[in-house]
Amino acid sequence: MTTIVPVPDSEVGKSATALMRGIAPEWLVQHSFRTYRFGLALLERAGQRPDTELLFVASMLHDAGLGTVLDDGVTPFHLRTAAIAASLMLGHDRSVDDASIVYDAIALHLELTTADDPRPEVAGVHLGAIVDVVGLHVDEIPLAALEAILFEHPRLDMKTRLTQLLRVELEQKPYCAIARLHRDLGILDRIRDAPFDE
Repeated sequence: MTTIVPVPDSEVGKSATALMRGIAPEWLVQHSFRTYRFGLALLERAGQRPDTELLFVASMLHDAGLGTVLDDGVTPFHLRTAAIAASLMLGHDRSVDDASIVYDAIALHLELTTADDPRPEVAGVHLGAIVDVVGLHVDEIPLAALEAILFEHPRLDMKTRLTQLLRVELEQKPYCAIARLHRDLGILDRIRDAPFDE
């Protein structure tokens, strides 16, 4: 089986992983890892070279406010999470520019136009998440790499569990991006029909 590249081993990367593992169920943690790896695979295929540390932190934390203790019941999860992730970056003495990229990568990951963002770290979180959530662009990832990623980071019945959390999000916050995606694109149905075995 293909060996996949290790995740960044920096202190802020470790802190992001520890934070996510401390608040989220394992299936959501594994989704975060897959988001990073799928996003990186698509960026590399397109000849882009992201800052892997920024891409990893944003990918690891992009759903940290979804149905966890960080959810305040009012703020759309991606906006609350973006602020928390940016604060984590600043707490590790990273630059405002780095914190801003992480913020935007998370805050914009539910917007369809983010796939075309010129900042690869911002586009990468969107691309990685959309592969894992609805299967878009999955055919652009080499089969050996896809199998290796799914082996190392199993899905753990993600379709059912993610749908449950997103349904709560859109019912509690009818003004949120998920509610819009559900109205306009039927996002919950697309999750159900994603081309993955759970």
